[in-house]
Amino acid sequence: MKEEIVVHYFDYYAPKGLDEAIDIFAEYGERASALAGGTDLVLFMESGRLKPELVVEIPSCPPFVGLEMVDSQIRIGSRTTMRELETSPTVCLQISVLAEAASVVGSLQIRNMATIGGNICTASPAGDTLPALLVLDASVGLASKRGKRVVPIREFFVGPGKTVRQPDELLTEVFVPVPKSRIGSSFYKLAIRRYLDIAIVNAAALIAVNEYGVIIDAKIALGSVAPTPIRAYEAEERLIGNTLNDFVLDEAAILAQKASSPITDQRGTAEYRRIMVYRLTRRVVTEAYRKAIAQE
Repeated sequence: MKEEIVVHYFDYYAPKGLDEAIDIFAEYGERASALAGGTDLVLFMESGRLKPELVVEIPSCPPFVGLEMVDSQIRIGSRTTMRELETSPTVCLQISVLAEAASVVGSLQIRNMATIGGNICTASPAGDTLPALLVLDASVGLASKRGKRVVPIREFFVGPGKTVRQPDELLTEVFVPVPKSRIGSSFYKLAIRRYLDIAIVNAAALIAVNEYGVIIDAKIALGSVAPTPIRAYEAEERLIGNTLNDFVLDEAAILAQKASSPITDQRGTAEYRRIMVYRLTRRVVTEAYRKAIAQE
């Protein structure tokens, strides 16, 4: 049986800048949908999940575009594509875990279109860049006629497909603090296929060590195992103050399992996901630690 495509009429508008875009969303609110890469929006509209009265093209101008160092942060415009993230020297050198995550989003064609702002606002529990952004302590910039605000990414997601962004707000940019020295990071996506597949589980870790190899900071994030991407805080605390050994690693992985609340769906059972949380946590923490102690 052929899949039914739902068609409905809508208006399209392409504002020339931030102020004009803000005015439109102040008027239309939930009746408008933002279009950047469109890789999610078009699918949602075809399936009937979204039926906007107005589709608003996000303008290709600041603050929606650009990838630059600003003081001790990297500012990423929300229209930045996955391909730009995976090939950016700044991202690859300073926040490589985000480049790793971006590199496994969809196919090459999709990565040339899909944007970081869209990946964040879709708020899928399995979103590939989201665990990476969580371990990087990223924040997102939101703008509306009421003003601008910055929200830590760990506070942004409230449920599957749901965020704290209000209907009249636009996600304009992402801010990522530049990690300090002696840090390592790692990302891994478990899926049936490497590309063009939704993660069964994905995981990211960022580890910082002192000159003796003792872990002084640890961040672990998991996707596709809870209603939102999550941090495994108790697992992180178990690592801090220790050099990495199999006993500490095992306990941290078990704590990461306890932080998860996976469901059974067509991609995997809840029990399989719990097992993979354990294994992926061990994998990304080990790799991140190896990279950290390799630095001078």
